[in-house]
Amino acid sequence: MNLLVYSLFFTSSIRRCYNMELKNLFTILLIIFSINCASAITITVDANIGNDSNFSSIQEAINFAQENDSILIYKGNYSETLTIDKQLKIGSISRNPEDVIINSEVSSLPIVHVTSDNVEITDLTISGNSGENQVSGILLDGAGNSLVQNNIISNVQDGLVLNASSGCSIENNTLFANTLHGIYLINSKDNDLTNNLIIGNKRGLYLNLSNQNTLANNNASNNENYGIALRKANANNLTNNQFFTNKYGLCLIVSLENIIVDNIAGNNKQSGFLLWISESNNLKDNILIENGNSGVYLQASDTNTLIRNFFSNNSNAISMDYSSNNLVINNTFSSNKEYGIFYLHDSNKSNTIKENIFLNNKKGDDNLPSSSIPIYIFILLAGAGLAYYLQKRSLLKKALIGLGILTIISLIAIVAWYFPFESGFSGNNVEITDFSWYNSSKINETHTQVTLSMDINYRNKQAYDYSFAENSQTDVIPARVQILSREYKPDVDTEIPYSLIYEEDINLTYRKPFNYEATLDLENGMEHDVQTIIVFKREFDYPIPHGEEIRWEQLGGWQQLIST
Repeated sequence: MNLLVYSLFFTSSIRRCYNMELKNLFTILLIIFSINCASAITITVDANIGNDSNFSSIQEAINFAQENDSILIYKGNYSETLTIDKQLKIGSISRNPEDVIINSEVSSLPIVHVTSDNVEITDLTISGNSGENQVSGILLDGAGNSLVQNNIISNVQDGLVLNASSGCSIENNTLFANTLHGIYLINSKDNDLTNNLIIGNKRGLYLNLSNQNTLANNNASNNENYGIALRKANANNLTNNQFFTNKYGLCLIVSLENIIVDNIAGNNKQSGFLLWISESNNLKDNILIENGNSGVYLQASDTNTLIRNFFSNNSNAISMDYSSNNLVINNTFSSNKEYGIFYLHDSNKSNTIKENIFLNNKKGDDNLPSSSIPIYIFILLAGAGLAYYLQKRSLLKKALIGLGILTIISLIAIVAWYFPFESGFSGNNVEITDFSWYNSSKINETHTQVTLSMDINYRNKQAYDYSFAENSQTDVIPARVQILSREYKPDVDTEIPYSLIYEEDINLTYRKPFNYEATLDLENGMEHDVQTIIVFKREFDYPIPHGEEIRWEQLGGWQQLIST
């Protein structure tokens, strides 16, 4: 009996202890859950450590913050490089972007680098230092569903970059004075870019390998090369955008099934719209006025539809070059300076042109001959007349006429030989002479310092400018000296690649030798095969199909074998 009572008492005690442990555990879990579910807080930052702020550094505030917190920044200049790796809202407390200026001394990093989804960046000025040229202002790096709104971004290479980012809203931002692009999208889709002002950049907005984005109500004007360019970018929707005073307004390069509606392109130096190897795009209800070359230029572009567009005061309203199976319907061509439609290279054969209105185009509706029969008749009559003329002349006169024809052909050949009008530089425009080494001195047991000296001679230039820059001269060209080295092992079957060990930008003047020196540290105990080459930076007005906008091309070189 006592044993039974003791057992019951022991069992009851265990149960009470167990229940208490459960209650304690539940309480602890409830506290943790409550902490995690607590409402987001607002953190303040003031560079001047005033206004009872929490931090004087934006990055310190980011590091302290939890998911969903807001960071409000007081007026001031902040010299920082920011990394945002959690869901946050960051902006100016006054909502005036001019009050908060963020820049950075680190040129190799973005000023603001976002790696998390659901980030909001609003009402800030992000500016590079004039002497540093940071790589980008804001980089959304694999960041989805983020908002970048009402910011001013300038004086960097790429103002705003979206890399593999989707579902983002880019709204009401101003991007200017950026040396590569105002906005650059790479491998990004389903983003909305609306009401952005993209002006005065080297290039405006570039979609590269980016599909299904919406670009609406943006002003991409006064950019040096283009307003907006698409390369291998498909099924994007461009609506109600403005393109003024760029070199090209809108460029589509190898891009398919884009919808281009209700846009206006005017006063661009070359073309309002350029399509190159682009198919099945729909251009509807656009206005193209006073563009220098063409309102729309189709180059090797097929099966596009142009409907209800208005063309006025362009050189040519539409130019077609190696383009076929396009539908041009219900457009208005008024007062263009040359033709309504200008055909190049037999582009007139398979395009459908119907139900358009042509009014007062200076040279006519198009450049097609009214009838080809009279031309053939004229050629036949001229040939018959010449044969009849020669038949009645003596053998001496026939010989003199033949000699005259040969003389004219010879003169043409001589002119072509002595005045080769190819565009671009050849590979031997620059030569290196007096290539030598001096001031060799041993630094330590492993390396020797040597000075490489040479004269760089810009000795040959072509008739046309290499960079195709308007009003530029080739008497002075920007170039880059590159010095490469590898270990010299003539007995080894596998070729050893060169490594770049030094490079510097210089300007070369036509027929004026440039004495150049470079000091190098070379490893002891081996023979070095050293090569010096001169390269030239070629910039394209718009992306080429392979994706390049800038290419360094060799102008000349020299190589020298040395021992250390």
